[in-house]
Amino acid sequence: MKKIAAVFVLIILVIFACKKSENTTVDESYVKGKATIYVDESLLPIVEDQEMVFESKYPKAAITLIPNSDSDIVNLLLQRKIDIAVLSHELTKTQEDKLKANDVIGKNTPFCSDAIAVIVNAGNSKTTITTSEIYDVLNGKKTDVQFVFDNENSSTLSYLMDKANVKSLSKSVTALKNNLEVIKFVSENNNSIGFVGVNWLLNPSIELESTIKKVKVLAVGKSIQKAVKPTQSYIETEEYPFIRKIYLINYQGRTGLGMGFASFVKSEVGQRITLKSGLAPIKIPTREIRIIKNNK
Repeated sequence: MKKIAAVFVLIILVIFACKKSENTTVDESYVKGKATIYVDESLLPIVEDQEMVFESKYPKAAITLIPNSDSDIVNLLLQRKIDIAVLSHELTKTQEDKLKANDVIGKNTPFCSDAIAVIVNAGNSKTTITTSEIYDVLNGKKTDVQFVFDNENSSTLSYLMDKANVKSLSKSVTALKNNLEVIKFVSENNNSIGFVGVNWLLNPSIELESTIKKVKVLAVGKSIQKAVKPTQSYIETEEYPFIRKIYLINYQGRTGLGMGFASFVKSEVGQRITLKSGLAPIKIPTREIRIIKNNK
């Protein structure tokens, strides 16, 4: 009887161990396991850079990035279908309260600032544009130019509509599918003006390099005299008018890979990646200068 009982206990332990190994949350930590992160498509390049270095540093970590529109990501968070996201804003108090009502408390980690770049065809003679010109087109007051955005639910379009105090789209606004399509469209249409996340232009993929050569970035300002381009220094000083802070939003509710990745993107290594990308890190990484005395 004792032998049968021992065998039975052993079988139970083996089954439990197998189930434990199949559960990804059991073996998950700050630097290992699997995590899926939904990313505002306009912010994808900088998050891809961070993810690539993070996984090379921690080979037991596997992060899957899924690009999507801003509003779709927010809805998925509120429906508790996803836990981790990268957005260009925090959730509203109403949205946070809804999650807290379900005993879900998140953590927002700002790690850099980006900008919305305004692009035109390389053959276009235009080099600058004022914020009032942009707002007039969005309000339907000016119809001689075509504005092109990534999609109707994008954070880019929402951001500029808020700036212009616009509630509905004018006929001069076209929404496509993503930032890549906007860049391609502008490269082929001389009378269009596109709006894309600047990080799509700073570190283009091989596929995108030839297309980017066919577009140029406009300087933007309240007046022509104060117009500047979305360079790293003007993003840092906030002289460029269309700047957004980027947040990693984590509603896992436990210690896991989401928290590890959040710590990484705001660490000195993560901030150096941001600095190298051309965006503005939240904290400028320190530089140590060594002075070597030559006794000769």
